[in-house]
Amino acid sequence: MKKTNRQLVIKQIINNHDVATQEELLQYLKEEGVDATQATISRDIKEMNLVKTTSSKGNVKYTLFQQNKLSDQEKLEQTIGEVVIRLTQVQFMTIIMTIPGNAHVVAALLDAIDFPEMVGTVGGNDTILVISKDEDEAQKMYDYFNQWTNF
Repeated sequence: MKKTNRQLVIKQIINNHDVATQEELLQYLKEEGVDATQATISRDIKEMNLVKTTSSKGNVKYTLFQQNKLSDQEKLEQTIGEVVIRLTQVQFMTIIMTIPGNAHVVAALLDAIDFPEMVGTVGGNDTILVISKDEDEAQKMYDYFNQWTNF
């Protein structure tokens, strides 16, 4: 199956079901007659900008990150409020903890905005390390993130 068709099926699945893991997604795809590997699904999730959010029942589920006419900064601020669960400043670094599977989205938005107080980012599955030149600039970054958090 072509990637575009598979991704369309994935979109339909996550819109109709609360899918929390890649394994669940693979099972739904199999039920739809789509044969795919975990590595392929992982790439699809990244390309489609799927993020994990909390469902109305309080469970974690994949959701399509809405990229409408918001600026990168507005997207970042909205995403921080939805997925960031903890902030910590350590000297010249700000550590951002997210709901699992969302750090890459926040790190990509940070990189796109290119804050002057930021030297760079390192993003994993649920953790982003924001490196600043000094403690004062790290404090500015921490304060910026903190104003948009909901924890």
